[in-house]
Amino acid sequence: MYYYIFDIKKCKKRSQVEQIKDYLGELGISGEFTYPTSAQTAEELAELGLKKKYSTIVAVGGDDIINSVANVMTGRDEAMGAIPLLASDALSGMLGVRNWHEAAESLRFRKISQVNIGKTGNNKHFLTYVTLNINIPIEVTIEFKNFYLQSFVKNLIVSNHHPEIKKLHNDYLDIALQGTPKLSIFDKFKSLLSAKNTGDKDISLLRARSIRIFTKTPAPILLDNKIICKTPQLLETSDELLKIIVARKS
Repeated sequence: MYYYIFDIKKCKKRSQVEQIKDYLGELGISGEFTYPTSAQTAEELAELGLKKKYSTIVAVGGDDIINSVANVMTGRDEAMGAIPLLASDALSGMLGVRNWHEAAESLRFRKISQVNIGKTGNNKHFLTYVTLNINIPIEVTIEFKNFYLQSFVKNLIVSNHHPEIKKLHNDYLDIALQGTPKLSIFDKFKSLLSAKNTGDKDISLLRARSIRIFTKTPAPILLDNKIICKTPQLLETSDELLKIIVARKS
């Protein structure tokens, strides 16, 4: 029933792998355990688990492997589980767990949440948020459906889930930027996008289903401090849902 994909590099030591396996056995949710290698990626292992007819594919590790498995599981009838190890607070918060013990217990109770997740133009999915990697303010153009925003930006976050941003709509991304935006409105601004002043005069929070980001020169977009794409880039919420196991209290 359960097919586990372990990122051993995120384990403090080899004994932690066995500790997790033993605990899963105690909970009655043991299964097949696999490990990505240079010859077989986490995504390929997830595909293999689905071909073997497992109903639950579980990523064990950090943001990287969990997002990689989400790439495969989005739009599937099968459920995805996750046991965070050295993962971001944002990812653990989305799952509603504080440690791997709680994550394992969540798998046992199997509360499934169906969520939209973020997606890039090069078909990379993100459960949490991505950031524009810039050292100094640069001019950024963000194109929405019927208008665009231009600003010299210090920081830019595009979030599907962020611990400090209240998510109002499951199928919207939250765009937080620090700068002095200048809006050009083409049509029906208020009906298409909700904007909020966060209290800091140079920080704006906007929401939309999809955006395109342009910069004068290509700028990296990071997920968990790793480059997943560069500008110009499309960022949007997935049309398909991800079935993901979360804590009972979530």
